[in-house]
Amino acid sequence: MIRRHLLPHCYTADDELQRLGAAQQPALGPVIRCLVWNILKAKRASWPTDFQELVADRDLALLQEAVFNAPSDALFTDSQRLQWIMARSFRHPRTLVEHGVKTGCVAAPVEQHVYMSPHTEPVSQTQKLLLTTLYPLQGEDEQLLVLNMHAINFVSVHKYVEQLDQLSAALGPHDGPVILAGDFNTWNPARLGHFQLVAAQAGLTEAVMERQSRLAHMNQHLDHVFYRGLGLRSVESLGHYQSSDHAPITATFERRRDPI
Repeated sequence: MIRRHLLPHCYTADDELQRLGAAQQPALGPVIRCLVWNILKAKRASWPTDFQELVADRDLALLQEAVFNAPSDALFTDSQRLQWIMARSFRHPRTLVEHGVKTGCVAAPVEQHVYMSPHTEPVSQTQKLLLTTLYPLQGEDEQLLVLNMHAINFVSVHKYVEQLDQLSAALGPHDGPVILAGDFNTWNPARLGHFQLVAAQAGLTEAVMERQSRLAHMNQHLDHVFYRGLGLRSVESLGHYQSSDHAPITATFERRRDPI
């Protein structure tokens, strides 16, 4: 039996989301340059250098396995270009480092919300997260919905699908442009199929890229980018970066307005 004092302190959806740094612009677009990356808790020595290089020209960044109360804090709290919203899942009982997901943007969100997975990971008893942020678009009344997801991992497909129900609920009320990205833990065909169905029902298109599979990920791709109401200029998986066990993904979108 695991002693209770050795378990992480878990947060709830009622805990306040953290705001770090300052936004440089009042709105996003018309070109939106994105970074999507599971950063492996920023624990490898080369990570700060790689991160600063990758995020330097990005308008939007979605990070999973993000941390706070950690050596990397200043990269977020001192930012004068991106404002970061962090949703926390748990705090480590020994190091007190907080773990979760972070979304950073050159514009401040007008709304933000976190969904905690209905089920927990075995042993650690921690939940995975879906963080939604809503951003203004330059010269438009419509707003961009950004969904940063880290899907639950070591559970049955049935429990996995129950977290996807939260994703459907978050997408449902919004009929404008969308970017959905993150680590979806799609390490078998059943998981991937359920995820693709949710995306298709919401009218989302996957940004397909060339990339190498990884044995540690059961030779499946775990990280994905989906979009709606935007034009995809480019998407790339940067497998040469070694500061995480996940390759960072960069994608560039443009807002295409219907002709009058």
